[in-house]
Amino acid sequence: MKKVVLITIGLVLLAACQTAPAGFLRIQPDEIELEPVRRGKLEVTVGADGIVRAYQTALLVWGTTGEVGHVAVNVGDQVVKGEQLASLEQNTLPQAVILAQVEAIAAQQALDDLKLSQVQRAQARQAVEVAEQALADAENPVAAQAEAQAQVANAQKSVEEAQRLFTILTTPPPKSAIDQAYANLVLAENVLNATHLDIERINKKINKSPKNYMPWESRKIYKSILEGLELKLVRVQRSYEEAEKKYNRLLEPANPNDVAQAQANLATARAELAKAEQDQLRLQDGPSPGELAVLEARLQDAQREWERLKDGSNPEDIIAAQARLAAAQATLELARLVAPFSGSITMVDVIPGDQVTPGMLAFRLDDLSRLIVETQVSEVDINKLQVGQSVVLTFDSILAKEYQGQVIEIPAVADNVQGLTSFTVKVELLNADELVKPGMTVSATFVVSELEDALLIPRQALRNIDGQRVVYVWREEQEIPVMVGLGLSSGSYAQVIEGILKPGDQIILNPSSEVQAGP
Repeated sequence: MKKVVLITIGLVLLAACQTAPAGFLRIQPDEIELEPVRRGKLEVTVGADGIVRAYQTALLVWGTTGEVGHVAVNVGDQVVKGEQLASLEQNTLPQAVILAQVEAIAAQQALDDLKLSQVQRAQARQAVEVAEQALADAENPVAAQAEAQAQVANAQKSVEEAQRLFTILTTPPPKSAIDQAYANLVLAENVLNATHLDIERINKKINKSPKNYMPWESRKIYKSILEGLELKLVRVQRSYEEAEKKYNRLLEPANPNDVAQAQANLATARAELAKAEQDQLRLQDGPSPGELAVLEARLQDAQREWERLKDGSNPEDIIAAQARLAAAQATLELARLVAPFSGSITMVDVIPGDQVTPGMLAFRLDDLSRLIVETQVSEVDINKLQVGQSVVLTFDSILAKEYQGQVIEIPAVADNVQGLTSFTVKVELLNADELVKPGMTVSATFVVSELEDALLIPRQALRNIDGQRVVYVWREEQEIPVMVGLGLSSGSYAQVIEGILKPGDQIILNPSSEVQAGP
């Protein structure tokens, strides 16, 4: 009977396995690797390698032969654009460079002469206008006479004003004026003293004990009176000072310099009046034929000079002179090296006494105020990037530290090196420190897009069955297949946008071989 029972149990178990649903695959969960479905942030990234560069780099080389006479900088020095770094001894330069100084002087002189003709042209035009106006005035005597009469009237007013000022300075003030000024001063002084006495009296009443006040007295009343007296004091003090100034001014003699200036002004005004009167007399009968002939001749001379200069210098001559000067200056510049931009001297390969030739390296200049990472991005990923995207940068030589960057340039044309197509994308390092140095290799992770609160599953669990994406979920001791539709994916996780999954579902990372069958 025992054998029959055992055989019967075995047959039952075999039948159960053959008729079990497709999801029932394993009974021992210890063999299953599980990870729950969760919601979280998904970053879609593109990776690339690159090299740190300075924002600007220049290798400065000599442009001529000669002996180095002066070196002004050392490694690590900060320089500004245009600063001289080194120069060659004058007596060791080629003849062409030495003669360039003479050529530069001659070219500058030629350019100045051409520019001067522009001034002469403007002056000639002005001379024509003046001559035309003078002839027009002469041919219209009525207007000229009216103008001359107005000039005489203005000159007479100037003489009268100058005479008045001169008389005031040279005439002593009358005794009555001095006496009146003194009386005004005494009166102002009396008012000032009286005001001081009133203030002193009110202060005594304020400081008196309130017990001694009469019924109509109070400290508040006296303080109000004191405020009024203090305002009055300011006014009477100013009045006294003005009265004192007036009195002293009457007593003082006139300043000799003022008198001399007033006398000179009077003489000038009289001379201008005499000239205006002469012009008025001359114009009473209008200009004579001779005067008209002179004015016409002056106009003709001015017009001829204008015709000669009106076209100015030939523009091509000015351009040629400027080019000649620029060429001479460029030749002179060969004898020295200057900084093409502001930055740090990172290499010095020259010392005084060196014999140099054209093309010989002297300095390296780097602008380290900004650091740029040049990364090589594959053609597959280049269209995922855009200027302004965030970049995470890590260095093998700087452990456990991440740096932030930003895409600043994406080229329109790819590079093809040994059959590999890539694009050199430039990233600016935003938080560089002293640990980051030009020439270091760097790993760049471009953040293409970010999803918040995405439903995430491990990509390791994805399977392809009959062309459908499937994951297996451990439910009730069974491996249940669930078809899913995917959105974005990055790294180890993918976004689920379709499928009967919810946070907390246990995804099988290593489904059994039986359920993995399929194309």
